[in-house]
Amino acid sequence: MHHHCLLMIDAQPINMSVNKTNASPHHLTGYACYMRLLEISDRPSPVEIIRQLRQLLEQLFRHLTREESRSFGNLFARMQFYFDKYTVPTHLEEQLTILRILTYKAINNHLRTDDELALICIRTMADTICHFFEEPIPEILEGLCSTVKEKTLSYAPQLSDELVPQLKCLITDVGILQKKPGHAPYFMLSCRNDEIGQFQLMISESVYTHATSLHTQLRTYDTIHILYCSKSEAPQVYEAVSVTRIILEPDLLIDISDLAECFGRHGAHKLLYLVRKLVPQTPGIAAFKGNVVNSLLDNVLRNPEMELRQSFVEAVADHVLQAAAYGRAELNSMFADIRSLHWPNLLQSAAEMHNRPVRIEPTFFSANYGLQGRLDILAEDENDPLRKEIFELKSGRSPEYGAWKNHEMQVVGYNLLLQSAFGDERRGSSAILYSAAADTPLRNVSSSRQAENELLALRNEIVSQLLRLAAGEYDILDKITEEAAEGLPAFNVVHFTAFYDVYHKASPLLRTYYQQFLSFLLREYLLAKCGMYSAAEREEDAEGFAALWLLHEQEKLERFNIMPGLQFRHFDTDSSTVVFNVEIPVNHNFRPGDTAIIYPRSSDGLFPLRHQVLKGRIDDLAKDTLTFSLNNRQIGHDFFAQQQLWAIEHDIYESNYWIAATALFHVLEPRLHDKMELLLGRRAPKTRPLSIPVPKMFNDNQQGILQAALDAEDYYLIQGPPGTGKTSALLTALVGVLANTETQTIVVAFTNRAVEEICRKLDTKGIAHLRMGSRRSATENRLRQYCMEGDIAGAAQFILQQRVFVGTVATMATRLHLLQMLGVKTDILIADEASQLTEPQLLGLLMPFRKFILIGDQNQLPPVVAQDDFFCHTTQSLLNAEGINDLRCTLFERLIRRCKDNHWHYAWGMLNTHFRMHTDIASLINHYYAGQLSAGSAQQSFPYNMTEHPGNENWAQILSKGRTLFIPSPLEPTSKMNRTEANRVVSLLHYLRNRYGHRFSKETVGVVTPWRTQISLIREMIGNDEQLQAINIDTAERFQGAENDIIIISLAVYHPVQLGLLQNLGVFHWEQDRVEVDRKLLVTLSRARHQVIIMGYEPVLRASSHYEGLLNSITSCV
Repeated sequence: MHHHCLLMIDAQPINMSVNKTNASPHHLTGYACYMRLLEISDRPSPVEIIRQLRQLLEQLFRHLTREESRSFGNLFARMQFYFDKYTVPTHLEEQLTILRILTYKAINNHLRTDDELALICIRTMADTICHFFEEPIPEILEGLCSTVKEKTLSYAPQLSDELVPQLKCLITDVGILQKKPGHAPYFMLSCRNDEIGQFQLMISESVYTHATSLHTQLRTYDTIHILYCSKSEAPQVYEAVSVTRIILEPDLLIDISDLAECFGRHGAHKLLYLVRKLVPQTPGIAAFKGNVVNSLLDNVLRNPEMELRQSFVEAVADHVLQAAAYGRAELNSMFADIRSLHWPNLLQSAAEMHNRPVRIEPTFFSANYGLQGRLDILAEDENDPLRKEIFELKSGRSPEYGAWKNHEMQVVGYNLLLQSAFGDERRGSSAILYSAAADTPLRNVSSSRQAENELLALRNEIVSQLLRLAAGEYDILDKITEEAAEGLPAFNVVHFTAFYDVYHKASPLLRTYYQQFLSFLLREYLLAKCGMYSAAEREEDAEGFAALWLLHEQEKLERFNIMPGLQFRHFDTDSSTVVFNVEIPVNHNFRPGDTAIIYPRSSDGLFPLRHQVLKGRIDDLAKDTLTFSLNNRQIGHDFFAQQQLWAIEHDIYESNYWIAATALFHVLEPRLHDKMELLLGRRAPKTRPLSIPVPKMFNDNQQGILQAALDAEDYYLIQGPPGTGKTSALLTALVGVLANTETQTIVVAFTNRAVEEICRKLDTKGIAHLRMGSRRSATENRLRQYCMEGDIAGAAQFILQQRVFVGTVATMATRLHLLQMLGVKTDILIADEASQLTEPQLLGLLMPFRKFILIGDQNQLPPVVAQDDFFCHTTQSLLNAEGINDLRCTLFERLIRRCKDNHWHYAWGMLNTHFRMHTDIASLINHYYAGQLSAGSAQQSFPYNMTEHPGNENWAQILSKGRTLFIPSPLEPTSKMNRTEANRVVSLLHYLRNRYGHRFSKETVGVVTPWRTQISLIREMIGNDEQLQAINIDTAERFQGAENDIIIISLAVYHPVQLGLLQNLGVFHWEQDRVEVDRKLLVTLSRARHQVIIMGYEPVLRASSHYEGLLNSITSCV
């Protein structure tokens, strides 16, 4: 369908009269939709056109529902909600519903299509845009669709007579629960499914045991999965039968072990899941022992010859902090216990599994049941591919016979997972191995339909609780009382009581603070898991982690979220790392250090739910190889070798969301009341002069800030604009001074990259420190060595002697209690990159510290928060009165504003001397800092050498015009890419390499662009040129912290609506001034040392006051 309409678009008058007040985000317009529709119509095949229309449909309805205060599981729910709430002509609603179904089928390669159908779809989309934006369809589109003017889309739902195996559908109405005398309670659920259209499902407690509780859990616009229902005599009415299962929001996978722990003698306890997540749990020695016994079983399966002592020492060395914290006496007693009770059972079990393919800790996902889990052991059978046996290891006390209820339910859940992955034909037993049991340590667990239904009913209840808390309904928290814990073990009751006491005694302000931030965190969690609450403009977040099974391979490739063809090359058993060859080269957005999952590629495509999935992180990534470090110790070369190809996709760290949610509990604790008064800015921070020797700093500004940070008793805040040496000079000087005192200092940063940078700087200055959470750091190796030599006291002593500990926020959050057990003092916390951490991410960590120092820059990029703006603004007057209006605002920025408002000048400082940018470049961003920045060296002000680029070559002439240049681009109405700009970038890179010869390196130049598509296009044009491929070509978000001599910026915009994504607006307060800041623009420009070259379509850029100011200040090279 190539009709080359680009020239005709160019000929159209383009109205760029856009409000320059930067009302963010720049909302979608009818014109932008028509432009996108024309671009789509130029796609080469009808199926590709229909697939692309899906994205436009998503974008349109995300725009239309952007101010709704609820979440939508998918496009189906979003559209249905809109149709119900607003009047849409019936014909258009029908056509849009069919268009949604067809685009979905096209995405999943289930659509047979032709040019005519594609044109009708384009026509339908044009009518839709015309209706919602009240803008006439452009003539070019009218002409394009003239042949199908009278035709409409049609789609006939398929009605089924027999038992329907599965229906994924949307709830359109939940009927009243009918309770008639002598009859079981029942209700009617109105649903809509793409295959069978609108229907009703009758759910009666006579056949569906959990009908009454299900009725309270379901709401309109929820998505459910109905497994096995029956068609009734009445038209469009189905019935739940004894084998029916209903799964609420099936793409939200809940962990089986968390569900199983809610079961006890009296069945399921529906509040226990929340309490275990919301109240800090300190794992005791039993958990440590469980980890050690698990490691022993892994070791004996991998190496049956290994004797116990060596195996025990290795297992303890893997958990060195716990070992040091519990001490030698506890370890000796643990060893004696393991040798007499556990070891014989482990040996016997390992012998029974000998010569069978054994998978250690495999992970499976089920979007059928909404479950995920990691088994301990999965034993397979080479002669019977459907035989899969589960062994779940438990090191605690065993019952006289059978299994404890929570252990039994865990295996029941794992059986459901395997059934989901391998089908009903899966064979093999499922057993619990009680390693300390004197009699029959191996105990079989048989699943019953009733047990499975109990587990799934609890899952529905928990999903319902999470959805309500995220939506700001807090009545569930009032139900957590001591009475509610009746029948639970004492250690659970303690947690119920603890929550009840602090939650109900907390002031209304603290309770509101807790509630609002808990909802904020849960929305981020639900978004990361399955895309709920995602912002209208963030299409890439629409499915969250569930994109793994919801998106087709082609869509994953278009989002650069997959490497679909890795061939196994080598497996290193000792380090558990796998090396792959990149067989199918693709453009992707993976980086070393990313957490990811790998799974086998089936001959007929990608089916991650049918396979075991392996979790880990990318250690190394080159053009044709990838090294992957596994989280768990696999056995086996054979496992990797027997799969022809593997795929890798991104993973999420679920625990990070829950760590922050648990840490919020401290907000409510009476013992920390004074700390919260300080953090809310209700009391002034204290300071007192210290008489300790301070190194001579570069100038008075640095000297004053260093001294004030040391003098502060409660906290100090350091704002470090780009290139001011906040890490290299100030942080290292601070740590250097503190390392020579009696205090112990913990230094954290948000990213691993920043932590490694801090450690490098400390090493350069010879400042001793313990790097936490890195298996490869010298100090962690030293600790392992102590363990291997049996010197636990030496390990503890080594830790206690340290003055400085460094790690990521996530690592420290999980290790801090162990350091405290060892006697490490929580004196001072220094957080670098504090402006990249949301308030709840940092809050829990700094609570126990006597003093904290935060280093950041609120003018640079803020934390990544993916939920829609609407949900981040709080209208709670109690919070607003304390200056909390936007839940995304970092603690760093909020406290700096509080200090400025209250004139606490002794508690914060801004570094004002920069050492990176030439003053010509710095002048482009200095107004964002109220003109406070000055250069630190004379050469930063040297005039530009016009002879730097001699000759008549085009680029030489352009680059000779100055340090800050703008090259206007032609209009190209293609989304998130501009071919002309990409060509120019690559041409300029070639010129620079030739100009600088052997002096050219990846330090010389970097390329920043807002769009992954443009990055991909530039890399594609570079081709196999390894030197140019090594250049950093990335988004501003990935560039933060990096720098180059020359920065090339390719903006690739064609419509003002894109400015909402191009910008990231914030506010800087200085004395009486309030300056609006474009944080993304600031970060982009400040990466350059000597020269910056910007490419973009000028009429669109001038629609932003920030870019207008920039373009007026730099040289235009027309």
